[in-house]
Amino acid sequence: MKRRMMTMAALGVLGLLTACATGPASAPQATAPSGVRVTGTLSYLQRIALPPDSDVIVQLRDVSRMDAAAVVLAEQRFTTRSQVPLPFELTVDPARIDPRMRYAVAARIEQGGKLLFINDKIYPVLTQGHGNRVDLILHMVARP
Repeated sequence: MKRRMMTMAALGVLGLLTACATGPASAPQATAPSGVRVTGTLSYLQRIALPPDSDVIVQLRDVSRMDAAAVVLAEQRFTTRSQVPLPFELTVDPARIDPRMRYAVAARIEQGGKLLFINDKIYPVLTQGHGNRVDLILHMVARP
């Protein structure tokens, strides 16, 4: 009986030590604020190089309303330092995404305010079976 009590006491102490070592089971985890990410690349079919000072503008837009201008939810702007394909990443607050709405990525390349390339079709993302990655093909408007 004495041996059994000693074993029970030892197991109890071991259980307390284990609990202290691992910390409370319901401790809140610190998480970095995250958003919905849309990634992809921009390219064009012409076999020409971009001028090194070209500006790239990529936008995530809410295109749900037919008779209204698209609402821009996220935008990335950068100056080209390389050639196509150009990677991009847009992040938007998940609270701004409604599964009933339609979203699309639009892009353009400009030099000194002059439009060089733009997408001429819709690239849907996020809702209605579309993923969060898209590869855009831009079309030349003016020769760089």
